[in-house]
Amino acid sequence: MNRLMKIHLILDIKLQVVMNNLANLSFSKYRLKVAKDLRGLSNKDLSNILSCTEVTVSNYLNENKPFVPDFERIVLLSEKLGLPFSFFQSNYDKRVSDEQIFYRSFNRIKAQYRNSARAYSEFAIQTLEFFDNKISNLPKFKGINVDIDNLIDDPEKTALTLRAEWKLGMLPIKNMIGVLESHGIAVFRLPLEVKEVDAFSFYHDGRPIIFLNTFKSPERQRFDAAHELGHIILHSDDVNVLQNMKEKENQADRFAASFLMPKDLFISNAPNNLSLQNMIHYKHYWKVSLVALNYNLHKLGLLSEWKYRANTIEFSKNGYYNSEPESVERDEPILLNKIIDILLKKEGRNFHQPLDFGFQIFDEITFKLTSNKIRPKLRVLT
Repeated sequence: MNRLMKIHLILDIKLQVVMNNLANLSFSKYRLKVAKDLRGLSNKDLSNILSCTEVTVSNYLNENKPFVPDFERIVLLSEKLGLPFSFFQSNYDKRVSDEQIFYRSFNRIKAQYRNSARAYSEFAIQTLEFFDNKISNLPKFKGINVDIDNLIDDPEKTALTLRAEWKLGMLPIKNMIGVLESHGIAVFRLPLEVKEVDAFSFYHDGRPIIFLNTFKSPERQRFDAAHELGHIILHSDDVNVLQNMKEKENQADRFAASFLMPKDLFISNAPNNLSLQNMIHYKHYWKVSLVALNYNLHKLGLLSEWKYRANTIEFSKNGYYNSEPESVERDEPILLNKIIDILLKKEGRNFHQPLDFGFQIFDEITFKLTSNKIRPKLRVLT
Protein backbone atom coordinates (compact mmCIF):
# COMPACT_ATOMS: atom_id res chain seq x y z
CA MET A 1 0.00 0.00 0.00
CA ASN A 2 1.55 3.29 -1.13
CA ARG A 3 1.60 6.50 0.89
CA LEU A 4 -1.31 8.12 -0.98
CA MET A 5 -3.53 5.10 -0.41
CA LYS A 6 -2.69 5.18 3.31
CA ILE A 7 -3.70 8.84 3.49
CA HIS A 8 -7.02 8.11 1.78
CA LEU A 9 -7.64 5.20 4.14
CA ILE A 10 -7.00 7.39 7.19
CA LEU A 11 -9.33 10.09 5.82
CA ASP A 12 -12.03 7.50 5.12
CA ILE A 13 -11.76 6.21 8.70
CA LYS A 14 -11.96 9.74 10.13
CA LEU A 15 -14.96 10.52 7.93
CA GLN A 16 -16.66 7.35 9.13
CA VAL A 17 -16.06 8.36 12.74
CA VAL A 18 -17.63 11.78 12.08
CA MET A 19 -20.62 10.18 10.33
CA ASN A 20 -21.11 7.75 13.21
CA ASN A 21 -21.01 10.65 15.67
CA LEU A 22 -23.60 12.53 13.64
CA ALA A 23 -25.80 9.45 13.45
CA ASN A 24 -25.63 9.10 17.22
CA LEU A 25 -25.83 12.84 17.88
CA SER A 26 -27.29 13.55 21.29
CA PHE A 27 -28.47 16.87 22.65
CA SER A 28 -29.29 17.94 26.19
CA LYS A 29 -32.16 20.39 26.44
CA TYR A 30 -31.30 21.03 30.05
CA ARG A 31 -27.72 21.93 29.15
CA LEU A 32 -29.08 24.44 26.64
CA LYS A 33 -31.06 26.01 29.49
CA VAL A 34 -27.92 26.11 31.67
CA ALA A 35 -25.99 27.78 28.83
CA LYS A 36 -28.81 30.30 28.34
CA ASP A 37 -28.83 31.14 32.07
CA LEU A 38 -25.04 31.24 32.22
CA ARG A 39 -24.78 33.89 29.51
CA GLY A 40 -27.84 35.83 30.69
CA LEU A 41 -29.71 35.34 27.42
CA SER A 42 -33.41 35.49 26.59
CA ASN A 43 -35.22 33.22 24.13
CA LYS A 44 -35.11 36.11 21.67
CA ASP A 45 -31.32 36.34 22.06
CA LEU A 46 -31.00 32.63 21.26
CA SER A 47 -33.34 32.94 18.28
CA ASN A 48 -31.09 35.68 16.87
CA ILE A 49 -27.98 33.53 17.38
CA LEU A 50 -29.59 30.50 15.71
CA SER A 51 -31.50 32.44 13.02
CA CYS A 52 -34.77 30.82 14.02
CA THR A 53 -38.03 31.81 15.68
CA GLU A 54 -38.57 32.12 19.44
CA VAL A 55 -41.10 29.30 19.13
CA THR A 56 -38.33 27.05 17.81
CA VAL A 57 -36.08 28.02 20.72
CA SER A 58 -38.92 27.25 23.16
CA ASN A 59 -39.27 23.82 21.56
CA TYR A 60 -35.52 23.23 21.91
CA LEU A 61 -35.77 24.08 25.61
CA ASN A 62 -38.96 22.15 26.35
CA GLU A 63 -37.92 18.79 27.80
CA ASN A 64 -41.32 17.31 26.96
CA LYS A 65 -40.98 17.97 23.23
CA PRO A 66 -38.80 16.02 20.77
CA PHE A 67 -37.39 19.00 18.85
CA VAL A 68 -33.61 19.45 18.95
CA PRO A 69 -31.21 21.65 16.96
CA ASP A 70 -29.26 20.11 14.11
CA PHE A 71 -25.49 19.68 14.01
CA GLU A 72 -24.82 23.10 12.47
CA ARG A 73 -26.87 24.88 15.12
CA ILE A 74 -25.15 23.04 17.97
CA VAL A 75 -21.82 24.12 16.48
CA LEU A 76 -23.16 27.68 16.35
CA LEU A 77 -24.25 27.50 20.00
CA SER A 78 -20.81 26.24 20.96
CA GLU A 79 -19.06 29.07 19.12
CA LYS A 80 -21.33 31.94 20.16
CA LEU A 81 -21.75 30.92 23.81
CA GLY A 82 -18.12 29.95 24.34
CA LEU A 83 -18.85 26.39 25.46
CA PRO A 84 -17.45 23.09 24.14
CA PHE A 85 -19.59 21.13 21.66
CA SER A 86 -19.57 18.24 24.15
CA PHE A 87 -21.27 20.48 26.74
CA PHE A 88 -24.53 20.30 24.80
CA GLN A 89 -24.27 16.51 24.51
CA SER A 90 -23.65 15.90 28.21
CA ASN A 91 -26.30 14.20 30.31
CA TYR A 92 -24.89 15.74 33.51
CA ASP A 93 -27.81 17.09 35.50
CA LYS A 94 -27.39 18.32 39.10
CA ARG A 95 -29.96 21.06 39.43
CA VAL A 96 -29.74 23.86 41.99
CA SER A 97 -32.75 26.06 42.76
CA ASP A 98 -33.02 29.55 44.24
CA GLU A 99 -34.71 27.96 47.28
CA GLN A 100 -31.40 26.20 48.08
CA ILE A 101 -29.14 29.24 47.82
CA PHE A 102 -28.36 31.83 50.49
CA TYR A 103 -27.78 35.05 48.55
CA ARG A 104 -26.58 38.22 50.16
CA SER A 105 -29.16 40.89 49.22
CA PHE A 106 -31.42 38.50 47.27
CA ASN A 107 -34.00 41.15 46.36
CA ARG A 108 -31.36 43.48 44.90
CA ILE A 109 -29.99 40.84 42.52
CA LYS A 110 -31.46 40.82 39.02
CA ALA A 111 -32.94 37.50 37.89
CA GLN A 112 -30.36 37.43 35.08
CA TYR A 113 -27.49 37.29 37.58
CA ARG A 114 -29.23 34.78 39.84
CA ASN A 115 -29.71 32.50 36.85
CA SER A 116 -26.04 32.80 35.97
CA ALA A 117 -25.01 32.15 39.58
CA ARG A 118 -27.12 28.96 39.60
CA ALA A 119 -25.33 27.77 36.47
CA TYR A 120 -21.93 28.35 38.09
CA SER A 121 -23.21 26.46 41.15
CA GLU A 122 -23.78 23.37 39.03
CA PHE A 123 -20.29 23.66 37.56
CA ALA A 124 -18.91 23.82 41.10
CA ILE A 125 -20.74 20.59 41.99
CA GLN A 126 -19.35 18.92 38.86
CA THR A 127 -15.85 20.15 39.73
CA LEU A 128 -16.05 18.77 43.26
CA GLU A 129 -17.17 15.37 41.97
CA PHE A 130 -14.23 15.47 39.56
CA PHE A 131 -11.82 16.22 42.44
CA ASP A 132 -13.32 13.44 44.57
CA ASN A 133 -12.70 10.94 41.77
CA LYS A 134 -9.10 12.04 41.43
CA ILE A 135 -7.98 12.61 45.03
CA SER A 136 -8.89 10.64 48.14
CA ASN A 137 -9.25 11.76 51.74
CA LEU A 138 -10.32 15.34 51.08
CA PRO A 139 -11.73 17.03 54.24
CA LYS A 140 -15.37 16.30 55.04
CA PHE A 141 -17.76 18.78 56.63
CA LYS A 142 -18.89 17.69 60.10
CA GLY A 143 -20.98 20.66 61.16
CA ILE A 144 -21.06 21.68 64.80
CA ASN A 145 -21.68 19.33 67.72
CA VAL A 146 -24.24 21.57 69.40
CA ASP A 147 -28.02 21.70 69.24
CA ILE A 148 -28.43 24.70 66.95
CA ASP A 149 -32.02 25.25 68.15
CA ASN A 150 -30.54 26.40 71.45
CA LEU A 151 -28.16 28.84 69.77
CA ILE A 152 -30.12 30.15 66.78
CA ASP A 153 -31.16 33.25 68.75
CA ASP A 154 -27.57 33.89 69.84
CA PRO A 155 -25.41 33.90 66.69
CA GLU A 156 -22.52 35.48 68.61
CA LYS A 157 -22.37 32.55 71.03
CA THR A 158 -22.67 30.10 68.12
CA ALA A 159 -19.66 31.73 66.43
CA LEU A 160 -17.54 31.45 69.57
CA THR A 161 -18.66 27.83 70.07
CA LEU A 162 -17.57 27.00 66.53
CA ARG A 163 -14.22 28.76 67.03
CA ALA A 164 -13.63 26.60 70.10
CA GLU A 165 -14.71 23.40 68.33
CA TRP A 166 -12.42 24.14 65.39
CA LYS A 167 -9.60 25.01 67.83
CA LEU A 168 -9.10 28.47 66.36
CA GLY A 169 -8.50 30.27 69.64
CA MET A 170 -9.47 33.94 69.88
CA LEU A 171 -6.72 35.59 67.82
CA PRO A 172 -7.45 37.01 64.35
CA ILE A 173 -8.00 34.41 61.63
CA LYS A 174 -5.14 34.55 59.15
CA ASN A 175 -6.95 33.04 56.16
CA MET A 176 -10.73 32.59 56.18
CA ILE A 177 -10.76 30.57 52.95
CA GLY A 178 -8.12 28.23 54.33
CA VAL A 179 -10.14 27.68 57.52
CA LEU A 180 -13.29 26.88 55.52
CA GLU A 181 -11.46 24.47 53.20
CA SER A 182 -9.80 22.62 56.07
CA HIS A 183 -13.23 21.87 57.54
CA GLY A 184 -14.78 20.49 54.37
CA ILE A 185 -16.41 23.64 52.98
CA ALA A 186 -15.68 24.15 49.29
CA VAL A 187 -14.93 27.73 48.21
CA PHE A 188 -15.21 29.01 44.64
CA ARG A 189 -14.85 32.36 42.93
CA LEU A 190 -17.57 34.33 41.15
CA PRO A 191 -16.52 35.33 37.61
CA LEU A 192 -16.65 38.90 36.36
CA GLU A 193 -20.00 38.38 34.61
CA VAL A 194 -21.75 38.02 37.97
CA LYS A 195 -19.75 40.49 40.06
CA GLU A 196 -23.09 42.14 40.98
CA VAL A 197 -23.67 39.12 43.25
CA ASP A 198 -21.96 39.72 46.60
CA ALA A 199 -21.56 36.10 47.69
CA PHE A 200 -23.74 33.05 48.22
CA SER A 201 -23.74 29.56 49.69
CA PHE A 202 -25.73 26.35 49.46
CA TYR A 203 -25.66 22.68 50.38
CA HIS A 204 -25.35 19.81 47.93
CA ASP A 205 -25.56 16.24 49.26
CA GLY A 206 -24.61 17.47 52.73
CA ARG A 207 -21.59 19.41 51.47
CA PRO A 208 -21.51 23.20 51.91
CA ILE A 209 -20.33 25.28 48.96
CA ILE A 210 -19.51 29.00 49.05
CA PHE A 211 -18.98 31.42 46.17
CA LEU A 212 -17.05 34.62 46.93
CA ASN A 213 -16.77 37.86 44.99
CA THR A 214 -13.08 38.68 44.58
CA PHE A 215 -13.89 42.01 42.94
CA LYS A 216 -14.68 43.36 46.41
CA SER A 217 -12.01 44.44 48.88
CA PRO A 218 -10.11 41.67 50.72
CA GLU A 219 -11.74 42.78 53.98
CA ARG A 220 -15.28 42.58 52.61
CA GLN A 221 -14.49 39.23 51.00
CA ARG A 222 -13.44 37.89 54.44
CA PHE A 223 -16.65 39.17 56.03
CA ASP A 224 -18.70 37.60 53.23
CA ALA A 225 -16.93 34.27 53.85
CA ALA A 226 -17.76 34.45 57.58
CA HIS A 227 -21.33 35.55 56.77
CA GLU A 228 -21.88 32.55 54.48
CA LEU A 229 -20.39 30.30 57.16
CA GLY A 230 -23.06 31.72 59.46
CA HIS A 231 -25.78 30.58 57.06
CA ILE A 232 -24.19 27.13 56.78
CA ILE A 233 -24.06 26.68 60.54
CA LEU A 234 -27.26 28.45 61.62
CA HIS A 235 -29.64 27.66 58.78
CA SER A 236 -28.63 24.21 57.57
CA ASP A 237 -32.08 22.74 58.27
CA ASP A 238 -34.00 25.30 56.21
CA VAL A 239 -36.15 23.78 53.48
CA ASN A 240 -36.69 27.14 51.78
CA VAL A 241 -33.90 29.64 52.45
CA LEU A 242 -35.95 32.48 50.93
CA GLN A 243 -38.33 32.55 53.92
CA ASN A 244 -37.59 35.14 56.64
CA MET A 245 -34.53 36.31 54.71
CA LYS A 246 -34.17 39.62 56.57
CA GLU A 247 -33.91 37.84 59.92
CA LYS A 248 -31.50 35.23 58.56
CA GLU A 249 -29.27 37.88 57.02
CA ASN A 250 -29.12 39.71 60.35
CA GLN A 251 -28.22 36.48 62.16
CA ALA A 252 -25.48 35.70 59.63
CA ASP A 253 -24.03 39.22 60.01
CA ARG A 254 -23.97 38.90 63.79
CA PHE A 255 -22.31 35.49 63.49
CA ALA A 256 -19.68 36.87 61.08
CA ALA A 257 -18.77 39.82 63.32
CA SER A 258 -18.34 37.55 66.34
CA PHE A 259 -16.42 34.91 64.39
CA LEU A 260 -13.95 37.46 62.99
CA MET A 261 -13.78 39.74 66.06
CA PRO A 262 -14.38 37.73 69.29
CA LYS A 263 -15.87 40.09 71.85
CA ASP A 264 -13.54 39.75 74.85
CA LEU A 265 -10.25 40.09 72.96
CA PHE A 266 -11.72 42.74 70.67
CA ILE A 267 -12.66 44.91 73.66
CA SER A 268 -9.46 44.34 75.64
CA ASN A 269 -7.19 45.14 72.66
CA ALA A 270 -9.11 48.17 71.38
CA PRO A 271 -7.08 51.42 71.44
CA ASN A 272 -8.11 54.02 74.01
CA ASN A 273 -7.97 56.80 71.45
CA LEU A 274 -10.23 55.74 68.56
CA SER A 275 -8.92 58.24 66.04
CA LEU A 276 -9.28 57.42 62.35
CA GLN A 277 -5.61 56.39 62.08
CA ASN A 278 -5.86 54.18 65.18
CA MET A 279 -9.02 52.57 63.80
CA ILE A 280 -7.24 51.86 60.51
CA HIS A 281 -4.41 50.27 62.46
CA TYR A 282 -6.89 48.20 64.49
CA LYS A 283 -8.80 47.00 61.43
CA HIS A 284 -5.47 45.74 60.08
CA TYR A 285 -5.09 43.63 63.21
CA TRP A 286 -8.46 41.91 62.70
CA LYS A 287 -8.35 42.06 58.87
CA VAL A 288 -11.84 43.54 58.63
CA SER A 289 -13.21 46.59 56.86
CA LEU A 290 -13.20 49.99 58.52
CA VAL A 291 -17.00 50.04 58.25
CA ALA A 292 -17.33 46.66 60.00
CA LEU A 293 -14.88 47.77 62.71
CA ASN A 294 -16.80 51.00 63.28
CA TYR A 295 -20.08 49.10 63.61
CA ASN A 296 -18.61 46.56 66.04
CA LEU A 297 -17.00 49.23 68.21
CA HIS A 298 -20.36 50.97 68.51
CA LYS A 299 -22.30 47.76 69.08
CA LEU A 300 -19.98 46.77 71.95
CA GLY A 301 -20.24 50.19 73.58
CA LEU A 302 -16.75 51.44 72.71
CA LEU A 303 -18.04 54.25 70.47
CA SER A 304 -20.79 56.72 71.33
CA GLU A 305 -23.77 57.09 69.02
CA TRP A 306 -22.50 60.54 68.01
CA LYS A 307 -18.97 59.31 67.19
CA TYR A 308 -20.33 56.30 65.31
CA ARG A 309 -22.53 58.49 63.12
CA ALA A 310 -19.76 61.03 62.59
CA ASN A 311 -17.46 58.21 61.43
CA THR A 312 -20.18 56.91 59.12
CA ILE A 313 -20.51 60.31 57.47
CA GLU A 314 -16.73 60.69 57.12
CA PHE A 315 -16.35 57.16 55.66
CA SER A 316 -19.05 57.90 53.10
CA LYS A 317 -17.45 61.24 52.16
CA ASN A 318 -14.04 59.57 51.73
CA GLY A 319 -15.45 56.69 49.68
CA TYR A 320 -14.53 54.03 52.25
CA TYR A 321 -17.71 52.07 51.55
CA ASN A 322 -16.41 51.28 48.08
CA SER A 323 -12.63 51.55 48.46
CA GLU A 324 -10.95 50.29 51.62
CA PRO A 325 -8.16 52.50 53.04
CA GLU A 326 -4.81 50.71 53.38
CA SER A 327 -6.26 47.36 52.40
CA VAL A 328 -4.89 44.06 53.73
CA GLU A 329 -3.58 41.13 51.69
CA ARG A 330 -6.33 39.04 50.09
CA ASP A 331 -7.07 35.53 51.41
CA GLU A 332 -6.42 32.83 48.82
CA PRO A 333 -7.38 29.13 48.68
CA ILE A 334 -4.88 26.72 50.22
CA LEU A 335 -6.42 23.28 49.69
CA LEU A 336 -7.66 24.10 46.18
CA ASN A 337 -4.17 25.28 45.27
CA LYS A 338 -2.71 21.97 46.48
CA ILE A 339 -5.32 19.96 44.53
CA ILE A 340 -4.46 21.73 41.29
CA ASP A 341 -0.72 21.25 41.95
CA ILE A 342 -1.30 17.51 42.39
CA LEU A 343 -3.40 17.20 39.23
CA LEU A 344 -0.93 19.21 37.15
CA LYS A 345 1.90 16.99 38.34
CA LYS A 346 0.02 13.70 37.83
CA GLU A 347 -1.87 14.40 34.61
CA GLY A 348 -0.36 17.49 33.01
CA ARG A 349 -1.86 20.80 31.99
CA ASN A 350 -4.91 19.20 30.33
CA PHE A 351 -6.08 17.44 33.51
CA HIS A 352 -9.37 19.37 33.39
CA GLN A 353 -10.53 17.90 30.05
CA PRO A 354 -13.17 15.55 31.53
CA LEU A 355 -15.05 18.68 32.68
CA ASP A 356 -17.29 19.35 29.69
CA PHE A 357 -17.90 23.04 30.44
CA GLY A 358 -14.37 23.94 29.36
CA PHE A 359 -11.16 25.33 30.82
CA GLN A 360 -12.14 28.99 30.94
CA ILE A 361 -15.06 28.45 33.33
CA PHE A 362 -13.09 25.95 35.42
CA ASP A 363 -10.22 28.43 35.73
CA GLU A 364 -12.53 31.33 36.58
CA ILE A 365 -14.35 29.58 39.42
CA THR A 366 -11.10 28.12 40.83
CA PHE A 367 -9.47 31.55 41.31
CA LYS A 368 -7.44 31.29 38.06
CA LEU A 369 -4.97 29.08 39.90
CA THR A 370 -4.33 26.82 36.90
CA SER A 371 -3.69 29.57 34.35
CA ASN A 372 -1.39 31.34 36.79
CA LYS A 373 0.65 28.14 37.12
CA ILE A 374 0.88 27.19 33.42
CA ARG A 375 1.21 30.69 31.97
CA PRO A 376 4.70 31.11 30.48
CA LYS A 377 6.86 33.30 32.69
CA LEU A 378 8.51 36.25 30.99
CA ARG A 379 12.29 36.29 31.20
CA VAL A 380 13.82 39.58 32.18
CA LEU A 381 16.71 40.42 29.88
CA THR A 382 19.68 42.09 31.53
